[in-house]
Amino acid sequence: MNTKDLAYFKALVEKRNFTAVAKAFNVSQPTVTQAVKRLEREFEDELVHVDRAHSRTEITRSGLLLYEKASSITASLNLAHQEIENAKLSRIRFGLPPIIGSLYFPSLAGQLLKDGLLQRLDVVETGSGGLLNSVKNGETDIALLASVLPLHDPSLNVIHIGSRPFVVVVSRQHRLANRGSVFFKELADEEFIMLNRKFVHPAAFKAYCQFAGVNPPVIYKTPDISWITSLVKENLGISLLARDVVSSSDEEELACLKVLDPVAERFNVSIVTRQGYVFTPDEEHFVQDLRQLKIPQS
Repeated sequence: MNTKDLAYFKALVEKRNFTAVAKAFNVSQPTVTQAVKRLEREFEDELVHVDRAHSRTEITRSGLLLYEKASSITASLNLAHQEIENAKLSRIRFGLPPIIGSLYFPSLAGQLLKDGLLQRLDVVETGSGGLLNSVKNGETDIALLASVLPLHDPSLNVIHIGSRPFVVVVSRQHRLANRGSVFFKELADEEFIMLNRKFVHPAAFKAYCQFAGVNPPVIYKTPDISWITSLVKENLGISLLARDVVSSSDEEELACLKVLDPVAERFNVSIVTRQGYVFTPDEEHFVQDLRQLKIPQS
């Protein structure tokens, strides 16, 4: 099967006009017509019906079935092109969220440098939500991701490394600072400062709110973790963060409160790749190094 034929056919289903498809691909209209005829011969069925009396191009049921498959075939071919082009460059396309990058990844840097892998990384740094899509669409091949529940996705290969609790972070000036723990319903009237939806924290916040039956206001959202902790230190609001975000040096100004609500959501850390992705020797070595990442046990 000619992949160009599939591309023309897919465009024809979307545009319903041979002339428009020919113009889009900068080919002649007979080229598009012949492509459709070749597909019809291959599948031994009519895919496109031209109603000349009413100047309409109609797609048959068989044509619609092929269109659905053509979309996934085209996506797979594009992904293969990306993977093969990247393999030629001998680079490792790696996704790393800022929190994991600052908290856990530095402990591996020495080993990666020794193995000659650190200098081969092309790092994409953004929240886990964005990186999950980046892995799926082929922009990134390997990622360290956070998720509020262990990841289960048939399109992904997931290696779970560990998990950490979420905590409520307040200023030492806050009325709850000396409590040590809190039920989320007690925070119904508190003002929250949160990470934005590129991160997993909003999903955890939603789970706690639903369990407690409360809806505290979020007064500010940002992708900048240091900005959140700075605002909380000034007692301008409170936050829900992964426990390790608050360092020992921060604890003079910030208090971490254990959340007593029995929800399943935690800060889960996993190595994620696409299902069926074929590693280069360097990538295989890199994943083995990532598996040695130390996540504190809570």
